[in-house]
Amino acid sequence: MNSQPRLVEVRQNVLKQNDLLARELRQRFHEAGVYVVSLVSSPGSGKTAFLEKTLTLLRPDYRVAALVGDLATENDAARLARAQVPVKQITTGTLCHLEAAMVRTALEGWNLDELDFLFVENVGNLVCPASYDIGENLAKHI
Repeated sequence: MNSQPRLVEVRQNVLKQNDLLARELRQRFHEAGVYVVSLVSSPGSGKTAFLEKTLTLLRPDYRVAALVGDLATENDAARLARAQVPVKQITTGTLCHLEAAMVRTALEGWNLDELDFLFVENVGNLVCPASYDIGENLAKHI
């Protein structure tokens, strides 16, 4: 009997399903001609204020909309709605990040062909990874 330790290497992409959905979303966005920007930062860093101003400035010349991720409240979505653009809330509950499946569900009922830009305000957090692909063209950490 061999008493030497044996190393077994196991590699599995735990984000495989997310990556597949993100690829599908990216294709949908591309086909619709919508540019998607994901904003990621810590709580209180100014994501909502920045996005509210951006939506207000772009609205006269572009068709813009926003998805807002939050653990529990709809405060940011209500604030962004003041920019008079389509806004949907994604309440994550216990998850401190958005995933592609959440974005796909939130987009139900939206005609992406009617948008030029879609902004995603990701959940503000300091502990979860922000590297989940949600099909965006640009992920901006602010």
